[in-house]
Amino acid sequence: MKKKIILIFTAIALVAVLASCLVACNKGYNWKSVGGGDANAAVVSNGGYVVKQGNYLYFINGYVGNAEDNSFGTPVKQAIVRVEIKDGKPDNSTAVVVAPKSVYNTSKKDGIAIYGEWIYYVTNNNDKDKTGTASTTDSDFMRTKIDGSVTQRIATINSRSVDYFFTPTRVWYYESNVLSYVDFSGMKTSGDITNGKGAVSGKLDATISSIVWDYAVDKIFYTRSAKDDNTSMTYNELCSIDLNGANDRVLATIDTYLAEGESANANPQKVFSFTLLDVCHEADGSATIYYTKTHKLNETKNDGLYMNKVADAFSPANEKLLSTYSSTTLYPLGYAEGALAYNSQSVYCWYNGEKDNSGNLVEPLQVTGGSMTIWFAKNGYAYYTSSSTASALYKIRYNVAENANDPIIEEGMKIDWLPLDGVEDGDFVCSFFFATSDNNYLHYVNYATFDPTDEDAKSTMIGIYLDSEKPKEE
Repeated sequence: MKKKIILIFTAIALVAVLASCLVACNKGYNWKSVGGGDANAAVVSNGGYVVKQGNYLYFINGYVGNAEDNSFGTPVKQAIVRVEIKDGKPDNSTAVVVAPKSVYNTSKKDGIAIYGEWIYYVTNNNDKDKTGTASTTDSDFMRTKIDGSVTQRIATINSRSVDYFFTPTRVWYYESNVLSYVDFSGMKTSGDITNGKGAVSGKLDATISSIVWDYAVDKIFYTRSAKDDNTSMTYNELCSIDLNGANDRVLATIDTYLAEGESANANPQKVFSFTLLDVCHEADGSATIYYTKTHKLNETKNDGLYMNKVADAFSPANEKLLSTYSSTTLYPLGYAEGALAYNSQSVYCWYNGEKDNSGNLVEPLQVTGGSMTIWFAKNGYAYYTSSSTASALYKIRYNVAENANDPIIEEGMKIDWLPLDGVEDGDFVCSFFFATSDNNYLHYVNYATFDPTDEDAKSTMIGIYLDSEKPKEE
């Protein structure tokens, strides 16, 4: 904060100016700049609990949950910490707190994001009402500059469980069939803001039944209730909207699958309700969406699991049936490879949409046993944990039969909050997790140096310990 000193020659005026300065200073977020950062560098891995920007790594410093004291400047654990990357690995001696607020929301899908000079995050709002009672239900969407010099509250909402998604100009959030947004493109970029001044809130739709987004995709896809009152057919509309709120499109509706001259009432097997499951980015700039479909004759019939490559339009000709079983648990691999999805026994299989000479789907390859969770996949390998214990991270080839799984690391991992995170950027390839054996502080495995065959190999802690939780020196 820059201060201007003005000489006032009356005692009364001097007192008034000092009082005004104290009030103004107390309205902001008092924190020091930590310097550094590279706002022009590429960002990798938005949306998890670790984001890489240039030679800096920003992350949620361990897990606490619903912090008792979330007043600005107090939290260290679960706050946002930054370290520099040196010689291809995080240098923990450079660890500094950038945003001293506890990042928390019960959603298991979304974390922090960085665009340019800003880090975006959600945190519990503990403001007190007129009776002095602190809120136990509100959340704040906030942003802090990557050097910690400025913090701004974008908006406060009455929920701590929404799914949310940050874009360069707005934050979208979804709860109870309602997709809402806060557009912060009108906020000033200098100086602390505590009341969201310049931000505009709104709602897109209150009849949304499913929604998918991804930080690498330039659109949000969603399904909403049909708005045609002239038919009794059971269907919904598959839609997309640009990240900035422009171009709200209907991609598929009552007549999308009908041939010219066909009517919906005469062909109910071609009129569908969609449920979106996931989306991933394609190299040509399009997106592959994954969904199940149902149609209704005398009763509702499940049609299976599908994928479709979509740009600004939806074509039934691009649609691929992956499985006749309507799985809702999957990891997307893209249009060329398909998906790793549950079968009817809750076992991951590789579905790629290939058919035999008779036009039947080729039997999928089984990838894991039961009760597993695949967190990410790359270059033909799937990385997973046991859903019940999460005492090890494994990798397995998903595109070959009779495969053996290989443990990457055998340590307890917290998997009931945000998904296990991985960052891959050139030679920098690391997996991150909250270690249950270390009070849920963030740990990582650097694949360039980690030897999984070494019985003594351990992950490396990253971040800042609370004094009361520092491990004892051996």
